Amino acid sequence: MKTNLETLIVDDDKLTLHYIQNIVKESKLEGPVKTSTNGKEALEILENAKDSSEKVLVLLDINMPVMDGWVFLDKLQEKEYKEKIQVVIVSSSKDPADKEKSNDYPQVMGFLEKPVSPNVFVEIFDLFDSNIVIKTNPSSNNK
Repeated sequence: MKTNLETLIVDDDKLTLHYIQNIVKESKLEGPVKTSTNGKEALEILENAKDSSEKVLVLLDINMPVMDGWVFLDKLQEKEYKEKIQVVIVSSSKDPADKEKSNDYPQVMGFLEKPVSPNVFVEIFDLFDSNIVIKTNPSSNNK
């Protein structure tokens, strides 16, 4: 069974956006793929789609201009639709403190260091396609 999942790729590097977008489009996931170059723009995209019943996978860079990934995650905590958002951080950061900090956000299900091979994304998308990763009980996310 295919998962109809919206994917939002948030990264200020246009080459990275294009690279990840191609991998997502070639994956088994069905659903729209959107891109954003900063967290502020990404939140606007989510706001415009907040009434959709689709789950959203956000592939999020941390270090970006305008609004970085951490501020994006902080602001996401204030949104009523946060339970349908799943985030995988895709960052060039090798700082263990960043990985540790990502655990503070219930929506973050993983932290990948760039460069990321297409096989890693395929595994993530297969998990979503199997409906393994998508959390269906929002109350289990309380921290």
